[in-house]
Amino acid sequence: MKNEIVAKVSIIIPCYNQAEYVGESIESALKQTYENLEIVCINDGSTDNSSEVIKSYAEKYKNIVFLDEKTNRGVCCARNMAIAASSGEYILPLDADDKIEPQYVEKAARVLHNNPKVGIVYCKADFFGRKHGLWKLEEFDKRKIIFENQIFNSSLFRKKDFNEIGGYKDYMKYGCEDWDLWLSFVEKGFEVHRINEVLFHYRKSKTNTRSDEAFPHTDVIISGLFNNHINVFLENDEFYTRVFTDFSTKYKKYKKLFNNLLIAVIVEALVILAMIIID
Repeated sequence: MKNEIVAKVSIIIPCYNQAEYVGESIESALKQTYENLEIVCINDGSTDNSSEVIKSYAEKYKNIVFLDEKTNRGVCCARNMAIAASSGEYILPLDADDKIEPQYVEKAARVLHNNPKVGIVYCKADFFGRKHGLWKLEEFDKRKIIFENQIFNSSLFRKKDFNEIGGYKDYMKYGCEDWDLWLSFVEKGFEVHRINEVLFHYRKSKTNTRSDEAFPHTDVIISGLFNNHINVFLENDEFYTRVFTDFSTKYKKYKKLFNNLLIAVIVEALVILAMIIID
């Protein structure tokens, strides 16, 4: 691409038992119009022939980096390892069963290049596989992201910002690790930009997605997000409006969240009391 952008972009593709789909994902990455690009594929201890499929592409294309892990460590660790091994200034995660449009990286990189305050660039998306149609995901709103994840995993960000934040966290073992990551970006004061085009395709397969598997653990996930991003919650007026409206009803629904908030308030009160006593 002949324009002012020179930053190298690394597309990160972790793969665990996705031999059936990973080739499509890699090919969508190879078709990008952005030239300064590398693709880092990591086989996360697959028990199918994912390793062989990825290796066949790595042997054919010089811009593919292949990491072959014999032990399954989970998606957070796999992505962190692949990003650590990458040489790009910008990072775009892409799951092994999803696809991106050829101009996604080019358009997202331009936004990131021209807007230093922007930390995350994503786009509109749709479904393919066993379900088709537009993914009706509400556009990013800083006030509302604590209540629902408005940004899918395949979004562009700077590697240096990712490293400063600390990467994907192992404590999000039940899923929504991308939601946790975005909250870290919000904590740092970064802005978010959505490209008003469908450039990402999310596969709905016959098997459960990671989002489906995360659903039974919603309470644990929300509790983890609150505990690890407490300032984002407590500094958000929308949090108080939603949580404390119709208190008795919502206490039953958000019992763990209320209890965590109560603990946080008590701890803060004790710290203030201790400072007074010391003075």
